[in-house]
Amino acid sequence: MLEDLIEDSAVPTDEVPLETPAPEPASEADEFARAVQEMSAEELERATRTVRKGQLIRGTVVHVDENGVLVDIGTKSEGVIPPNELTRLPNQPPEEVVQVGQEIDVVVLKPETEEGQVILSKKRADYEVTWNRLEEAIRSNETLHGTVTERVKGGLMVDVGVRGFVPASHVGMSRTPLPDSALEKYVGQTIPLKVLEVDRVHRKVVLSNRLAEAERREQERQQVFASIQEGQVIEGKVRRIVDYGAFIDLGGIDGLLHISEISWKRIKHPSDVLREGDRVRVQVLRVDPATRKVSLGMKQLIPDPWLEVEKQYQVGQVVTGKIARLAPFGAIVDLPGDLEATIPLSELSTRRVRSAAEVVQEGQEVEALVVQIAPAEHRMVLSLRRLQKQREEQENRQLREHYGSTGSRGFTIGEVVGRNFGTETEAGDPSSNHEGEEQASAE
Repeated sequence: MLEDLIEDSAVPTDEVPLETPAPEPASEADEFARAVQEMSAEELERATRTVRKGQLIRGTVVHVDENGVLVDIGTKSEGVIPPNELTRLPNQPPEEVVQVGQEIDVVVLKPETEEGQVILSKKRADYEVTWNRLEEAIRSNETLHGTVTERVKGGLMVDVGVRGFVPASHVGMSRTPLPDSALEKYVGQTIPLKVLEVDRVHRKVVLSNRLAEAERREQERQQVFASIQEGQVIEGKVRRIVDYGAFIDLGGIDGLLHISEISWKRIKHPSDVLREGDRVRVQVLRVDPATRKVSLGMKQLIPDPWLEVEKQYQVGQVVTGKIARLAPFGAIVDLPGDLEATIPLSELSTRRVRSAAEVVQEGQEVEALVVQIAPAEHRMVLSLRRLQKQREEQENRQLREHYGSTGSRGFTIGEVVGRNFGTETEAGDPSSNHEGEEQASAE
């Protein structure tokens, strides 16, 4: 019976159409969900990204004017840098500090204002970045550069993003503290620096210019030393003169120019030829990689006068020179042609002498006889004694020839001795004695 009632109450579907209920209005949550689904991953991240006060982030400058700078920091709205938070330099126009498209570091001052803006500071970011950089520099031994702002008692103040102090003992290459007058010249200069100490809490930075300069010089030494080869001719500057030679700055390393390699003839002191600050051309003689020493020569760049000495001088020739110096073994004579010769003690005089000073003095001009030439040994020997003896023999020969030509009875040894040693005759002429003998014979 129940089944009949159900069947009778049923309405044929083809006679009564079904009505579709009207959709309910979408809620705000549904609209937000739909919008989220339509966002790209980048848009979603930007919309949901939040920042916190004091956070250091990196952004891109999108607008610059006198009212400040807009920076895209990846949030739903750009951050704003007020003019007073752009730089620590007063009255500097914003466009001189940053440009559109430039990436900069900023610190969040206010995560969001009532207008939905994020307030940023580049000045404070630079400050934090600087401290981070200083701490990293002391760990990595990095060289920084800073501008000297003023001279203070005991050193210099420098700007390395924050104020730093360089003790006077760490200015320049010397370990000795420079006087105030020498420090003054650094003001305004940009100098290389090594970080010695960083105290972020007390805002204290201590730096060294000396260590930075030492590292720079060492790098230059390595580069120059690697490029130097034996036989190479290079130009350098005379940095220091000592008794045994001169140190030549080759642009990062010093080479030794020994006194014996300055000139083909011996010199008393390098200062006779060189002056500090002179630019000179030298030849590399030896390079010692173990000790990193370089030996130099200057005389090698001029012709060796001893190669041509036998064309200019011969044994038996009479030469004129100047006494350059006296030595225990005799005297050294400077000769034309950048040559030197020796007069041994035994060749200084016909008499025995104990020192050259008994016969000659430095600077005196002398005539001497060449008795030996040894080009391979760079040696020439002169003699005053032999020249004197030679001239005496020549004079005696001339006397003999003179008296022999007069047809007289000749002359006696006493007459010759009298002529040579000044016996009292008329004008020293032995002929007056001869005439007197003739008169006596006639009487």
